[in-house]
Amino acid sequence: MSRIQLMLQSSFTALMLTCAACGGEDDADGGTVVLPPASPAPSPSPSPTPVPTPASFVGAVYAGTDHVGNNSGFDEPENFVVAYGRDVAGMLRLIDHYPTGGIGSGGVPEMDRARRLNPLMSEDSLLAIDDRYLLVVNAGSNTVTSFRINADFTLSRIDVEDTGGTLPISLAYRAGTVYVANADEDGAFTAPSDQIGNITALRLDTATGELTRLDDFSLNLRGRPADLEVSPDGAFLIASSLNASSPRLPQPTAAELTSFRIQADGTLESNPAGTGQSTAINNVADRNLPNALGIEVYAAGGRQFVIAAEARTVSSTGTPAATFATVQTGSISTWEMSADGALIPRSQDVLLGPSKSSGPLQAGYLAYSPHYSSFWVAATSGAVIAGYGLNADGTIARGEIVAAGAAVDPASPTPLAGADGFGDLALSPDGRWLYQIVALRGRIDVYEVDTLVATNIARRYQVEPSILASDSLQGLVAVERRQP
Repeated sequence: MSRIQLMLQSSFTALMLTCAACGGEDDADGGTVVLPPASPAPSPSPSPTPVPTPASFVGAVYAGTDHVGNNSGFDEPENFVVAYGRDVAGMLRLIDHYPTGGIGSGGVPEMDRARRLNPLMSEDSLLAIDDRYLLVVNAGSNTVTSFRINADFTLSRIDVEDTGGTLPISLAYRAGTVYVANADEDGAFTAPSDQIGNITALRLDTATGELTRLDDFSLNLRGRPADLEVSPDGAFLIASSLNASSPRLPQPTAAELTSFRIQADGTLESNPAGTGQSTAINNVADRNLPNALGIEVYAAGGRQFVIAAEARTVSSTGTPAATFATVQTGSISTWEMSADGALIPRSQDVLLGPSKSSGPLQAGYLAYSPHYSSFWVAATSGAVIAGYGLNADGTIARGEIVAAGAAVDPASPTPLAGADGFGDLALSPDGRWLYQIVALRGRIDVYEVDTLVATNIARRYQVEPSILASDSLQGLVAVERRQP
């Protein structure tokens, strides 16, 4: 038995004891902690709870680790993905872990391996294609891995392909073309404020899952990308920029959001079709720059819209925050996308808190629900999830904090020491379950979505197998069982 199997076995035993002590259900096969409800008097002869099997799984959740050898005590030498089966009640059961054939960002000597949040500073580092294939970035080896998603939600590795860029961090897909956001073209990892990345592309053979690089395509972004999304009509690729307006970059820099028209061969036009920026450099309100991380796109009423999560970690003059104390309240902004790719502001710089200096820090991750025209945003350092509704014109209708954990302590010399670190979000395809990586706890939280007030969520389970490290977690996707 391998070391990682022994660790899993011991962790499951410990979890069973924990569940028994706290009143949750027995968990002999998976590592799911059920939050104890107010308990009625115990039944004298309770019926045993059926143990979910692969046949009972209706979907799966896949979590990325951005792993490098010996990370968090594991002897797995490669980056790997962790697979969980999902039953009809939203509960996750560990299936297995799957090496990618590459390494995570810790394999880059210039990058700090200290315990930290969001090592890739990106969203969509994992991407599911039609619930048939799973794509994963290997930031330390500059590659992308493709897996086949099998009928029982196990994974079979198919291919590993070089991206043609440095530090791949985000993926998007359209009609056989995989777009890759690479954080830095020149490989000089001085700081995010100095980085200029690019977009490269791969062909995905939808019959086999094999990848082939488009050697003759590379698009300079004039800034450091964080996320990629394809517009709902498939006509444009939208990129967010983490360091838009930075004075440390050649001018003009990329905007907070940039759209590029997708050409017939799948490559991108070099000139932007549209740009969006919620806050200008040197603004009179002394508002920190957006530092957009995650983005979501959606269509409603024959119109297309973009949502951006804004971390607000860089000052109005473009100076990166030296400490958490200079980071301002995170925000969200929305735009409508016109037929020619132009981005039209709708709601701009909507604060997650009461003021720019007294609210949750570092908005980063988004999940949109097409079932209810609502979305959620996670504040990484602020450790909250806020839920919002949307109006027909793309403006934000309402919103409130719907879940909270342990935030960073800006005044502490070790601000992350007691923090949860809220990470990536993923919504189940049926819209009933919202999953979240709790990055500094090595945990996935499972929330049930309120069908009456769709922005409301209630945490039902915590999934805590020790295979998930307490740092470097990055990427989360949910899939459902394919129809024959």
